[in-house]
Amino acid sequence: MPRPDTENFVKDWVAQNVRSVPGLASLSLEVDRLAAGLTSAARAEGISGSDIHRAFGNIDDYLMAQYQQTCASQPSS
Repeated sequence: MPRPDTENFVKDWVAQNVRSVPGLASLSLEVDRLAAGLTSAARAEGISGSDIHRAFGNIDDYLMAQYQQTCASQPSS
């Protein structure tokens, strides 16, 4: 079972760092960038990649879904 602090950390990090990028050329590169930032910040807090995987599954899939949700919730110009 994942630790609650792992879930809270990831959800807080996502809320602070996942933003729509206008003119984004590659979603997969953005997800890679986000995943690297998340795992680095998590390690600094003593949270491993395995902890994140247990809580959220594949982190790239999770971050892709979060990015798409963020984009969908922003008003069109």
